[in-house]
Amino acid sequence: MVKTRISSKGQTTIPAKFRARWKSLELVWEELPDGGARVSPVPDILSLFGSAGATLRRDSDEKAKARNAWAGSSEKGKVQK
Repeated sequence: MVKTRISSKGQTTIPAKFRARWKSLELVWEELPDGGARVSPVPDILSLFGSAGATLRRDSDEKAKARNAWAGSSEKGKVQK
């Protein structure tokens, strides 16, 4: 258990060991039935999906290939007159 103070402005410091472990910029404060509180980190959504931090190299022509594939599939669905 770690004890911190609440400043006159209603602020408190998150101990370094928690900041290092959580690596989060936001916290959730949950009020407990006994009047206490539970503080938990809000996970970074990009790290959950891994999309923004992906280290895989992407094909530089990926957009063009997708457009061509889309155009080809829409050509098949056209009604010919």
